[in-house]
Amino acid sequence: MLAGLFAFPRQLPAQNPPAWLTELAPKGAGSFPMIPPFHATFRFGWSGIEAARAEARLTIERGVAKVQVKGETTGMARGLWRLDATQECSFHVEGLKPLGFLQIEQYHNRRLTTEAVFKKDGLWRLRQRTPDGGPSKWKHIQIEPIRDIVSAMFFLRSQSLKTGDKLAVIAFPGDSPFLFQTTVGKREKVNIRGQKRPAIRLDFHIQRIELKKNEPPRLQQHGKFRKGTVWISDDEYRFPLRAEVSIFIGSVFAELEALTFSGKPLPGGSLNSR
Repeated sequence: MLAGLFAFPRQLPAQNPPAWLTELAPKGAGSFPMIPPFHATFRFGWSGIEAARAEARLTIERGVAKVQVKGETTGMARGLWRLDATQECSFHVEGLKPLGFLQIEQYHNRRLTTEAVFKKDGLWRLRQRTPDGGPSKWKHIQIEPIRDIVSAMFFLRSQSLKTGDKLAVIAFPGDSPFLFQTTVGKREKVNIRGQKRPAIRLDFHIQRIELKKNEPPRLQQHGKFRKGTVWISDDEYRFPLRAEVSIFIGSVFAELEALTFSGKPLPGGSLNSR
């Protein structure tokens, strides 16, 4: 639910690859330091009304980072659209290369489970629907390099993020790969729980990547997404503070509510409400 942020097919046909595929940047992880382990809570909504909540936890062990996210719709939104979701993903701290993720979405009358594993030959995905999904098979997503949503956000966070920089990554939320194109905006301050925090503005655009056998990948306009902006803290943490996305139903937002680092206080005052 949090949510931020490629590529060269392993088997391209004889045609020349499209320009957007060969001009993607950056090629590797940046040098900005990794964030320490944390626990954070977020609220989500549209038109200023809260509609969901989520919590995220980062742990690091033996050079592998694990992010666990749990979220649910709340209030009036839950009566209209019931959703309980969890996601657990892991990636190498060095180089920020993804390892895999498990995502479970529980709706009112169905359950969707997506498992992804990043191997030497690319991404493999298994998606199962219950109760009416039938047998499922592993699908090979043949485009490289590709990341899951969480490791893509950490990858973008690691870059220098100078005003005017243009970045692009291919991220895989669970159904199809998407091209995320990001422009680094000016430094500004964002009001979070009554505190003005220095932030880096990231404006992004999303396009779906269509993959067909024996054809080069093609970009498709996202039918529901219009534009989006994420503000991350302009400090040693570069933590997501707020996101605003314009989609077909209006303006959707996500906002940090509470943040705790293990053994290290948040500079500038705590956001915790407890």
